[in-house]
Amino acid sequence: MAAKIRQFTVILEPESDGGYSVHCPALPGCVSQGDDRENALANIEEAIMLVLEEFGDKGSSAFAAAALDAVNGVPFPPDESPDVLLNEIKEIIRAQREDGVPVRLEIEQVELASPVSA
Repeated sequence: MAAKIRQFTVILEPESDGGYSVHCPALPGCVSQGDDRENALANIEEAIMLVLEEFGDKGSSAFAAAALDAVNGVPFPPDESPDVLLNEIKEIIRAQREDGVPVRLEIEQVELASPVSA
């Protein structure tokens, strides 16, 4: 079985008490955290794979089909679009300002090797 490399953009938010929260805007609800940046990135990679596997098992929605297409190397519009990322960043900044905390976030790309049929 061959493997396809798929990239997902993730947003890391440093927590005031240490550690990071991290989520993947292309997969709504796909979130994780970690004690440090490296741990948070490893955890979100695992969360992304679990979300994709879950959608693959259900296989009933258009979103699931799009997620499976992403694993197979097909573009994932509009979920990985710049507009989706920009809206997510704006929402994070708004929430941090409302909470009265310094605006801090990081953007990273994670690569996942996903098995696909040859």
